Amino acid sequence: MAITRRRFFQGAAHGIATLPLLKTFASTHQPFQHGVASGDPLADRVILWTRITPDPDPGFQQAAVPYSWEIALDPQMNQVVRSGQGVTGPVTDYTVKVDADELASGTAYYYRFNANGKISPTGRTRTLPEGHLNRMRLAFCSCSNYPAGYFNVYREIAKRPELDAVLHLGDYIYEYGPGGFGTGSNLGRDPIPAKEITALQDYRQRYAQYRTDPDLQEVHRQHPFICIWDDHESANDAWKGGAQNHNDGEGPWASRRNDAIQAYFESLRVIFPAACCVSAALAAA
Repeated sequence: MAITRRRFFQGAAHGIATLPLLKTFASTHQPFQHGVASGDPLADRVILWTRITPDPDPGFQQAAVPYSWEIALDPQMNQVVRSGQGVTGPVTDYTVKVDADELASGTAYYYRFNANGKISPTGRTRTLPEGHLNRMRLAFCSCSNYPAGYFNVYREIAKRPELDAVLHLGDYIYEYGPGGFGTGSNLGRDPIPAKEITALQDYRQRYAQYRTDPDLQEVHRQHPFICIWDDHESANDAWKGGAQNHNDGEGPWASRRNDAIQAYFESLRVIFPAACCVSAALAAA
């Protein structure tokens, strides 16, 4: 059976919904510390993303977090055209993916999320146009290494409202530890965790750190992204059987590769609800 984008979402929602909801009372914690984003636009739909940062206070911890979302034609969110709700949790690192469909082609939309009594920043996105085009404008970027410097280019792209989408051509993150490829200590941009990332939680932490960058948050808030991966989403010079920057002391390559792919899809593309789906993606890659 072919695995479609919609089946991914249905499977993820089913798996997360089985998690117990521990507490739903109010907290002063800000749950939207990693901004909002959109991506993979089609003529009639677009993926909406956020991450609901868990409250570090043990008294407020939740094994599953309900959320709602809405998408509108205006930035004031008065002309809502679609809305819905769902649940996220640790299975997907509290990330949220919404397949907002039944939209008009070539149209700008605005969206936001609500969780734990807090409202996210309002994002702007755009569906792809159809038919004959006189013009289509895209920006592209790649190789965004957090400790090597600031993400000024992201800020400049965010200032271009005429863009239809942003293409990210890979190396959205780098896997190295401190000093491995760029030293960010003098900029306050040391990589987190402070080591080369090799396991799922490591990759999740690295994506979470990148997502705290204000310029990166702003470009995602303003434009839909279309992303492909390169080698540093897993390890330098990766190939089917290994990578230049992987050795036997770092565990099996297949495990590291699968963990890297899961974190990538949680943060940038469609959520994989189970390891079987990760294997299916690898087979198709």
